[in-house]
Parts: sequence; structure tokens; C-alpha cells
Amino acid sequence: MSKAGRPRVNSKSAITSPLSEFLDANWNRAGLTNDEAANEFGFRAANLVSMWRTGRTAVPIAHLQKIAQLLKVDVTTLFVLWLRQLRLRNDTVPPTLVETLERHLMTANEAEIIRALRHATKNTDPAYSLARLAAIVREALR
Repeated sequence: MSKAGRPRVNSKSAITSPLSEFLDANWNRAGLTNDEAANEFGFRAANLVSMWRTGRTAVPIAHLQKIAQLLKVDVTTLFVLWLRQLRLRNDTVPPTLVETLERHLMTANEAEIIRALRHATKNTDPAYSLARLAAIVREALR
């Protein structure tokens, strides 16, 4: 359902980030052109959407929920990528803050896995070896 647009031009002002790369790689799944997406956001021109995809401008946090809906992904996934984007563009953001948040944030699907793991271990928080995790998975699949 991809619709051709203008050819991509690399820009020296672009700061590609995991978020811009994710958006660019997954945009066609939304089935929208940049013009159609711009309309969804209420923008007059599609160039801003294109600039997000190429890294020429940062994606504002306020648009993550709408992007998540358009791409049919969990907003937490986009938020983690947004944090990485923020760190690349602002060196005053401590890398340890981004790493800490990244370790503790989870998508709704990941939360289900954690819920099942806690249930299987009766909330005892045991140390996990590969063998122990395999046993928990086998038990959960019964």
C-alpha cells in the first residue's frame, strides 16, 4: 500500500536516532503517506512528518500517543525510543537516567509476561538461571 513520494535526501542537519529509524522503517505499516499523516496530526504540510522520519527534527513527546495509534505499537516502545532521541540531542541528559528508565519501562505485552512470572514464582523474586526460566515457561504453558 506504499505510495511513492519524493526521493529521500540525506541532510547534514539530521540527527538520526532509534526513534527516527523506527518511524521510517515502520511508517508504511500505517498505510498513510506523509501528507495523510500530517492531516491526522492537523499539520498543514507533510514536511514535519518527513523530518521526524529522517531525524531532521525531534519528535515531540506530545505526539507519541498518536504515532503509537497510527503504527499500532505500544506507546511505551516509542517513549523508550524518544528517551534515546532526547539523549542524542541533549548531552545534559544523563545517560544513566535514560538507561534506568529503559530498564524499568515495559510494554503491556511485557507486563503480562512479568505478571505470569510473578504468579509462577509466587512473588518470591528468585534468582534466574536459564534452566529456571525454562522451567517457569514450561509450567506457564501447561
